[in-house]
Amino acid sequence: MDIDLRDYGGTLLEEVMRHDHQGTVKFHTDLGPIRKFWQAMRLARCLESAGAEDSEITLDDGRVFEGDLLVGADGLHSIVRTKIAPNAPSPTPADKSCFRWLLSASDIRASETTKHVVRRGALMEWAEGGKARLVMYPCSNNEVLNLVAFMPTAKVGKLGEGIVPLFRMCAHADQRRAGYEAAGNKGILINGFEDFCPAVRELVERAGDDLKVWQLYDMEALPRYVMERAALIGDAAHPFQPYLGQGGAMAIEDAVSLAVLLPMGTTVNDIPSRLKLYENTRRPRVELTLHYTALNARNEDQECTDPKTAAEMARIMGQIGAHNEVANSTAVLREALTRSASGPAEANGAALDITQLAAPSGQV
Repeated sequence: MDIDLRDYGGTLLEEVMRHDHQGTVKFHTDLGPIRKFWQAMRLARCLESAGAEDSEITLDDGRVFEGDLLVGADGLHSIVRTKIAPNAPSPTPADKSCFRWLLSASDIRASETTKHVVRRGALMEWAEGGKARLVMYPCSNNEVLNLVAFMPTAKVGKLGEGIVPLFRMCAHADQRRAGYEAAGNKGILINGFEDFCPAVRELVERAGDDLKVWQLYDMEALPRYVMERAALIGDAAHPFQPYLGQGGAMAIEDAVSLAVLLPMGTTVNDIPSRLKLYENTRRPRVELTLHYTALNARNEDQECTDPKTAAEMARIMGQIGAHNEVANSTAVLREALTRSASGPAEANGAALDITQLAAPSGQV
């Protein structure tokens, strides 16, 4: 966070010494040179510019960093995206906004009005056409309830006011973050659900003072996710609305795919072709999941060219969750290396061994 803990009494570990029981030094190392190789997170900084061709970025404090690979994980209002796909349309506000708040499951269970809606491991939903929708599901070992309310943005009003920037933000940060941390108007929320059943009205009325609201966004599919030695992942590449809860999951899968496709032994010259493999393997799954997300977002009274019943959507969710990106990207890389006319890729004089690309068990 650009905080030097030594300014607050922290002690920097500078060397390590090991002795035997008689005090004889058996091992001594200076950690200064080693620290130069450690990867550091630089938080509370804004990205001012990025270069897709040279994998170079400039921060708002003027520092410049260059590497073999630039991964743009900078979200909905991505700067890296403008370099990889400069002519692509920007995200546009959708017609819905989303309120979020947490409630104690024990408190809701203790109320006569709401006790019947708390079911272990169950997702509950209430909807009234295109007017409003409330989704509730448990988390934290079923002790906390996460509530998400969708309402037309026209009823919610302008978002982005009341934002409190974290630490020092650069000049254009407020514009990029508009709606990210907007305080929700509880009165508007309550009015939006005034025609719902008593249980829903109580759940809404229990929302706390920390209520937040987010503007939802749409974005056309990008012509590409990658360029030279730069790649986009997560919302920077494909923003998701929360109707299937897959935005974070797809971002994690993107990162897993890159990790698999760029194993130890990959050369700098290999990176552009590997990034093309990344896009080719991720795009079909991402776009299919976006399609199902859009289906789940539609209002009950809204016409649809590919209608799905609730049971069908439940099966689709199971299929989405069963995907194993480690195995998928491993198979893609193995096939690409096998097809390569030059055989296994050379890296630092040592061949990349395809036999070491077996996918571990488990699902990601």
